[in-house]
Amino acid sequence: MFLPKLREVTEALKSLFSAPYTTKFPAGAYTPCPEYRGFPKYFEEHCVGCGTCAQVCPPGAIEMRDDVEKRIRTLEINYTSCIQCGQCEEKCITGEGIKLTQHFAVSSMKKDAPENFERVEKKLVACELCGEPIACRDHLLFIRERMGAKAYAHPTLLLEIQKEFTAPGPANPKARVRREDLVKQICPICRHKIVVADEF
Repeated sequence: MFLPKLREVTEALKSLFSAPYTTKFPAGAYTPCPEYRGFPKYFEEHCVGCGTCAQVCPPGAIEMRDDVEKRIRTLEINYTSCIQCGQCEEKCITGEGIKLTQHFAVSSMKKDAPENFERVEKKLVACELCGEPIACRDHLLFIRERMGAKAYAHPTLLLEIQKEFTAPGPANPKARVRREDLVKQICPICRHKIVVADEF
């Protein structure tokens, strides 16, 4: 009859004089375990601005915006919408452009506070004929490195390689597309139009 009561009293005394099992967060700092999957962070030196992370993000927490006039692509993570699933890190084409960190808490009560966002800006390459964005410059250089010597067969990549040595002159617009327009930095749609116009 008294045995269960004594056991309960013993457990209560042990708990009273032992360290707590829970953490002191938010009163004290919390250090997650090494395997913890927190909010993602961009690493600008490895990110090529391809936008894969924005395409695979399930809650749509990553937004990709192209400013064609300024030739800048902005990738922005909204931490208030992020579910820390890790799809962005898993599908990153470089494997190092975006990684999950141990950051786990949003420190502001305002939804539009700057600390709730993580962004990276990349230089954008636009089509010389229609002005639509083709890709980021870092993305083209990444593709060139992966293709090796085969990259010299593609005019867009060839012109990007040429920029390392000398700046090509501006292209003069013509009344209609012609075969020589193929040797320009143009988007796939304009390249298709030139080929069709040249054939027919």
